[in-house]
This record gives sequence, C-alpha cells and structure tokens, in this order.
Amino acid sequence: MLFEPPIDELVKIAGCRYIVSVVVGARAKDLENKIPTLLNGSANLAIDYAANELMRGEVIGVQSK
Repeated sequence: MLFEPPIDELVKIAGCRYIVSVVVGARAKDLENKIPTLLNGSANLAIDYAANELMRGEVIGVQSK
C-alpha cells in the first residue's frame, strides 16, 4: 500500500486519482523493464519509486495544478 507520498498530494499534482494510477502504474512497469537492477526485483519498490518521481515532478506529461 502506498503511504509516502500521500495519495492526496499526488492527486493535487496530477488532477485526479485515475491519472495518478495510470501514470504511476505505467512508470513502475517501465522501471521494472528498463532498470531492474535499481529495483532489485521488488514490484512494490517500483510503485514507490514511480510515485516519488511523480511527486518530484520528474514524470513527463503531468503538470501541477
């Protein structure tokens, strides 16, 4: 379960929960495929890493509102 960053903060950045789930899910899948050594085989870590990227504004195509 995702606790950090808080989902409410991610929704403020992305605009709605649906966009958060799609963006974070797609980025996590991309990380698992392209950088498996960074994640050490943990699917949860990929979600956490992708959520933190979104929080820092590092995900392309999502603008803060």
